[in-house]
Amino acid sequence: MKKTLSYFLSLIIVLTIAESCTTTSKLYPYDDKNRTFTGQLSDSEFVALKQYLISATNSNLKDTIIIKYDFNNETCWERLDQSEDDYIMVFVNRHQELVQQVLATRKNVSVFDFREPGDNLNKIKMLDTTIIIDSSKQLLNLFFKLHSNCGSSIIVMPDKKFLYIISDPHSEILHLTQKQIEGILNAK
Repeated sequence: MKKTLSYFLSLIIVLTIAESCTTTSKLYPYDDKNRTFTGQLSDSEFVALKQYLISATNSNLKDTIIIKYDFNNETCWERLDQSEDDYIMVFVNRHQELVQQVLATRKNVSVFDFREPGDNLNKIKMLDTTIIIDSSKQLLNLFFKLHSNCGSSIIVMPDKKFLYIISDPHSEILHLTQKQIEGILNAK
């Protein structure tokens, strides 16, 4: 009886430790209707966003702002983490090329990749030197309080309307056309 109780207690301890080490972020499937929402920033939120981006990136902002934000302690790319760094860099470079393509073809758009500070990130995020660390957590507190697995994205239009995508691992927001964005903003 003591042996069984000992095994049972050991199992509970192991499960408790395993549970406490996993992410609390939710993964929203691609077809989840709650994954995308829209809204409008207040004047103060819009000003705070622009001021932060100008100071954090030292760049001039365009009319439309797109931000991809990744979180510490997420498990989105765990399987890819098992690969060699050279293999992972193919994905990093592909994403950077996509960003450059968007910037070249959509002259009124500023695109930024940010991440929450911390050291528990997937290799694909750690190896990408273009990702800016939100060291003050200002973006996190302004827009990205809801932790989701695989990061989230926001596009802010010049009129302060925004489109937010939760769990956006492949930066889907960069693939949306102006017509698609307007359709989503007008439908919600």
